[in-house]
Amino acid sequence: MKHGAKDIPLGSVVQTVMKAHPAFQANPLGNWAEIVGPDAAQASQPVSLRKGTLVIVTDAPVWHHHLEMHKIALMDAINVRHTEPLVHKIVIRIGSLPESPPALNPEHRKLHRIQTGRSKPPKPKKAKARALTPEEKAFLKSIPDPDLRAIGTRLLKHTPPDES
Repeated sequence: MKHGAKDIPLGSVVQTVMKAHPAFQANPLGNWAEIVGPDAAQASQPVSLRKGTLVIVTDAPVWHHHLEMHKIALMDAINVRHTEPLVHKIVIRIGSLPESPPALNPEHRKLHRIQTGRSKPPKPKKAKARALTPEEKAFLKSIPDPDLRAIGTRLLKHTPPDES
C-alpha cells in the first residue's frame, strides 16, 4: 500500500485497524461506568459477552432489580456505540464481583498472534519413493548389516535412477 513516498505494509495497516475496532478489543462495551453510571458500576460488572448475550453480575438484590428494570435502556446505550447491535440479550445475576474486569471478548488474544510481514515459505514436499531395479535389489541383498541395508534401501528409493 502506498502512502506518499513511503511503502506501508498492508499487514500493519490491517493490524492497526483491527486493534482500533471494538470487535477485537478485550472489552468491546467500553467504559462500564459511562454506560450504567458510577453508582451502578461500583455494584455491578459485566462478566461475559457471548453470541450477543451479556451477563452482568451484581452484588445486591437492589441493583439486580434496578438493572432488570433498565435492561432495554442499557442495551440501547451499549448498541448505539456500534454499527451492528453487539448485545441482543442481557442476563443479570447476583453474586460476588470479580476483583478485576474480565475480558469479555476472549477472541481478542488472537489479534496478538497476527504477524505483520511475510509468512514462512511452505515446507518442500518429500520426493515419492520409486521402485528399485533388480540390480539395486541384488546389491542391497549383498549388504550383511540389516541397519545399513535399510538405510541404503531408503536412499535408493528416494534418489532418481541413474540414466547412463
